[in-house]
Amino acid sequence: MKKDMRTVQPVPQEGGCSEKKITVPHFWKGGTSGVEHDWMEPMNWYNRHVPGWFDEVIIPADPYGSCFYPVIDLFVNDIAQLVIEEGAKLVVSRYGKLTIDGLAKKEVGILNYGELIIKGELTINRTNYSNIRNNGLIHNAGSIAFDQPMKKGLIQRAGGRFENFGETLFF
Repeated sequence: MKKDMRTVQPVPQEGGCSEKKITVPHFWKGGTSGVEHDWMEPMNWYNRHVPGWFDEVIIPADPYGSCFYPVIDLFVNDIAQLVIEEGAKLVVSRYGKLTIDGLAKKEVGILNYGELIIKGELTINRTNYSNIRNNGLIHNAGSIAFDQPMKKGLIQRAGGRFENFGETLFF
């Protein structure tokens, strides 16, 4: 007897199936002994996976004051969106490179309410509205590249500061 495949439901023992990829935000926690600030350390993320393409990354404020903010000190995987909460901090060090690729699905590439320090390279592209919405502090001593004109590339909100001592490129 032939099975009608339209009525057969996948079962967990067979691995199941999914028609679309669903991702959840990657939350930073930091503090793994010996690599407290390392972006590439899986144990520094609540879900124990280093974020990559398609992923939204959230750097939350540290309620315990332990200062385990992330530091990017090499080339890391592209991510879809970055949110830095008030009281939180992210550093892209001299040899670090981070790309935010909005995949033409995200309205804004970076929502900054905290502190973003760039000494290396930061690239933001393919966002639908703006590259960065800044309500915090951005200190650029490296290189920031936007794919939108400055008017839409960086939107300053009340209280937001952009200190630019490096390069700002538009492509």
